[in-house]
Amino acid sequence: MQTLQDAGRIALAKSLAAMPCHIAWGRGDGVWQVAPANPTDRTALRDEIGRRTVVDVGYARPGTLADHDIELPGPIYYKTSAEPTPYLVLRTTFAFADAEGETVRECGVFFGTVAKADVPAGKRYLTPGEIENPGTVYCLENRPPVLRSGTTKATEEIVIPL
Repeated sequence: MQTLQDAGRIALAKSLAAMPCHIAWGRGDGVWQVAPANPTDRTALRDEIGRRTVVDVGYARPGTLADHDIELPGPIYYKTSAEPTPYLVLRTTFAFADAEGETVRECGVFFGTVAKADVPAGKRYLTPGEIENPGTVYCLENRPPVLRSGTTKATEEIVIPL
């Protein structure tokens, strides 16, 4: 059996970085009090609220407590890299009104989303009714419920190891 090499992982990261990318939020299942295990066979969020265009795509390397600029739950540390690596970093900031009043229980990364023809060019937040083709879900996460109040922005920073 062939073994995927780091150069191949970097090639995958570069290919994904060149595609349109969105981070989507969903309601999940309203009965969730504790987030269930993340599935591996889903093609969509259970109940999507909306998605925002990723505005910053970059690369990272594993970091340490003493040397990092990205911290994920765990804690897991990464250090950004100017050179392509097998770790793709995606960032976007959801606006105050994005998903206002909604309870977010799931988050997913989608590559290749296409908005409907009547959606204004450059619109960065799309609701399900504004999407012609959702693209391909690359990864998703079930989360503990978070109520969006409309008084804060929310930055999503996701590292995808390839």
